This record gives sequence, structure tokens and C-alpha cells, in this order.
Amino acid sequence: MSVPNRFPDGSDGLDDLGLGGLDGLGSLDDGDAGEWGTPAPRPGSPLPPFRPSLSLERTRFAAALPDGSTATVDVDHLSGRASLYRDGRHVRTADMPARFPVGPDRIEVAASRYGMQRIHLVGADGVERRLDPAPGTPEHRRAQLSRRHPRIGRAVAACAVVVLVVNLSLLAPQVLETVTHLVFWADRFPPFVSPVDLPSWANTALTLAAALAGIERALTFRNHRLLDAETDGMSG
Repeated sequence: MSVPNRFPDGSDGLDDLGLGGLDGLGSLDDGDAGEWGTPAPRPGSPLPPFRPSLSLERTRFAAALPDGSTATVDVDHLSGRASLYRDGRHVRTADMPARFPVGPDRIEVAASRYGMQRIHLVGADGVERRLDPAPGTPEHRRAQLSRRHPRIGRAVAACAVVVLVVNLSLLAPQVLETVTHLVFWADRFPPFVSPVDLPSWANTALTLAAALAGIERALTFRNHRLLDAETDGMSG
């Protein structure tokens, strides 16, 4: 479904995702490839098969373009870069966040540590739509779960929200206490004493649970400024 390329405040949301000013973003050439664990694909090279065993490292999305061709974006989370393929042939690789021109339109790509933040085809008329996850990718499997077992899908999504709310409620006071005991704060204001004092193992468990919840939210392209503030902070 196409949606207007605008948010309620009139912005296009790109600055919040770090996508502003990307028109001059260049592609990676052979000289850049040595800086990465794996070299950038050569222009014109074929799109390799997606291996589900690499799902923690990579993901892939595709969309049919108005001219009848197919655009595929292969995302390498480890290197922080994305590669555009047109009809199965490599066109360009760029650091994320990236903006790939495809005729009069463009594909915008942004990712966090937990998954995709944005993978949209934006038309020249400003209308945008999200690319479809390729079969075998985590996003595709998560979407299949919701289609085949909608109740389970909703339950998993609800659990992620509960985990983040609890995590925010319990960890935020402890983080605030730590910050207010730093010199730059303690010299000016009285320190805050957290009413919550959890053992280290509990804080570790909460952090791991929040990471899993962040992955679930990323796989379903859900994001809330407050609810996902902690996992967004982890991504930074």
C-alpha cells in the first residue's frame, strides 16, 4: 500500500533516520573494498543466492520498478553497507544510510544494530512503499508467522512491547542514578537515588530481553520514539 511521503509534522522523516543530505553519497570502489571483511561486489556481477545461515549478518529486499525491472537491495549488517542489484546484476554499493537512484525514483536504506529502520522505494511524486523481504530472510519468516498464525504473531509483538516497557521502567532509574553521580552533575545538583536496585544478573537478563524485543520490533518495522528509545540508543 502506498502512503504519503510525509509525517504529521510535515517532514519526511529522513533527518531522524540520518538520511538527510545523502545525494552526494558515493559507491564503494575496489579501493574501498579492502576496508571491509568482504570485498564489494563488482559492477555487473550476479546476485548471489541468499543463504539463511547468514540471516544474522545479512538480509535482502526487492521491489518491482515502474519500468518493469526488479530492484533488489542486499544488506550487509556487519559492514554497514547495502548493495543495489537491478534484474539480478550489481549496480552500486554504498554505506548506510544510503539512497540509490532508480530512474526518477530512489530507494532509501537505513539500518540499526537490530535490523532495518527503512527500506523504501520513493517515487518522483513523493509516494513511497516498503520493499518486500526476500524469501529466507528473517523479515520474511516473521511476516509468514503473522500470516499463518496471526494470534501468535500478535502475541509475540505484544510481549516485545511489555519487555520494553518493563525494561524502561526498571533500568531507566538506575541509569539516571549513575549519570547524576558523575562529576559534571554532582558538582551542581544533588544526585538522584534510584528506588530500583537490581542485582547484576537481573540487569543483564533485562538487557538481553530488550535486545530480543528490539530485534522483534525491527523485523516488523515497528518503532516508537519513547518505547524504542533504549534499543535505539544501543544501536548508536
